[in-house]
Order: sequence, then C-alpha cells, then structure tokens
Amino acid sequence: MRYGSAEPKPFAFVDIKGAPKREDYVPHDTYSGLTGKLELTIEVISDYLFVGSGNYDFRERDKLVYYSFFRTNGNITIPGTSIKGAVRSVAEAISNSCVSQRKKGRGEEKCASSHFECEFKPEKEKKELCPACSLFGTTGYGGRVSFSDASTFSKIEPEVVKISELWGPRINKGRRKFYQNKRFNPVGNLKPERNYRLVEAIKKASKFCTTLGFQNVSEAELSLLLHAMGIEQQYRIKIGGAKPRCFGTVRFTAGEFKVLSVDLLSFEKKPISEVMMNNDLIETEHLEQFKKEISKEEELCPKEMY
Repeated sequence: MRYGSAEPKPFAFVDIKGAPKREDYVPHDTYSGLTGKLELTIEVISDYLFVGSGNYDFRERDKLVYYSFFRTNGNITIPGTSIKGAVRSVAEAISNSCVSQRKKGRGEEKCASSHFECEFKPEKEKKELCPACSLFGTTGYGGRVSFSDASTFSKIEPEVVKISELWGPRINKGRRKFYQNKRFNPVGNLKPERNYRLVEAIKKASKFCTTLGFQNVSEAELSLLLHAMGIEQQYRIKIGGAKPRCFGTVRFTAGEFKVLSVDLLSFEKKPISEVMMNNDLIETEHLEQFKKEISKEEELCPKEMY
C-alpha cells in the first residue's frame, strides 16, 4: 500500500508564520543596494544526486531502461533553475514569506489565502511582495537573483540505481514539508519490477561549479539567500529529484564574492561573514526548526513506498 509502510518517513516540517510581510517591490531599472556575483562549489554529500532530464535511456549490455540525468551538450549538468527552486523553498521557510508552491484538491488541507503567492499587478496597485517573491520573482515580476547551470569539475561516471517508486508530497495545513538528510537504503539489485524505478545518479563527493548573480539586493536579502544555501552553516539542503529516497543532499561552498562599486565601474571583494551577520529577514525560530528537522544523517531512509 502507498502509505502502509511502518518505516519512519523522512519528512521534515517547518511551521508557517502569520500573514507574510510584504513591502513595495524593487525596480530593475536603477542600481541600488548590492549587485554582483558569487562563485559557488556544490558537493554531493548524500550517497547519490539525481536531476532528471525528463527522458529515458537504454543500456544495451544488460537491457536496462532508466531515467537519465540532465545533460547539456552531452555533459552532466544541474540546471540553474533547479538550484534556484531548491534554494527558494528554504528561503521561504526561514523568512516570513508566502507559500509559492501549493496544491488544492479534494481532501487536502489548505493554508489561509493570505499565505499564497504574492500577486504583482501594478495597474491594480498590487505592488507589495514578500521577501522570497521580491528576491526570486513571481508572476509579472522578474527575480533579482539567478544561478548559472552547474557543470562538473571533471568527468563524472554516473551509476544506475534502483529505488522504490516516487509519489507527490501531500499538503499539510500550516506547515512546509521538506525531506530529511538520511542515509540511502539500497534495494540491492537492478532487476526491473513493479513499484520500483531505475535512475541515473551521480555519486557522493562529486563536485559542480555554478555562479550566483544578484542585482539591487540589500544585505538582509543576500544574507537570507546565503543562509538558504547553508553557506558556512552546519545544515545541508537538498536539490534535484528522488528526495524521498534521500538523494540530493549537497554542500554549497562560497568562492570569490564580488559586488559592483559605488561608481559602477569596477567590482570589489566583500567578506561573506560580514553580510551573513544581517538577520533582519530571517525568522530565527524557523531557521532553527528547519535545521533540527532535516538533520538526521545517522538514520536510514525507508525503502518502501509511502
């Protein structure tokens, strides 16, 4: 049965605060605040990472059909949009932001309408955005941060891994759902069978490089972004697919960090630690809850469906 397993589920929950704090949007046509870029290394901490291409592939030698990893020009790649989406979900949880990802359906609990994604319609005087929508964007308003597609440092040989089937997450009233950083629990064979799937995954310790670009952000916004990635923190976030099978835990490490000078003519280096001291947009209670809920590295992930 889908929910019949007795194994502990790898769910992590973070409470949703009251109505999001919304302020006037930041225009794109003038420079204000901080504009620049940050070089990042992404290291796979879990046993595997999987970012699906949406396609299948076929291995001739043993006749295996599997979900393939995303590639650009034949090279293993993590799309920048995938990184941005994962970071945004954490940023929403640790700040007083709206619930941008939601699903309404029969039998599902719903959050209050005030929690839902910000509406940006200047012609109707709807110009106030929550911290996450202001930073990452929403319908009608382009975000002020972006991630480049992440490429590998060296040639990586992916591995075909068998996992139990995946199901969409259920909605929980008043809480955001994440998946804990548990240890992968291998099935033990690659035999095709019902309720299992094969995926092409990248192994632990593999590294990728990407660049974070930001425009017209405040120190508080940049600090929120860095905390959402777990930069210089003791917790790790997840990216990619197969999170219910405990894939996708990564470590973000900051590299060169430069911001545009006041005269807009050059870039200057800026200390990361100095920026991260600004906690104006971070809900400390929710950050601590997130950290506590996801950090279960000593526990095994469930094998069965749930």
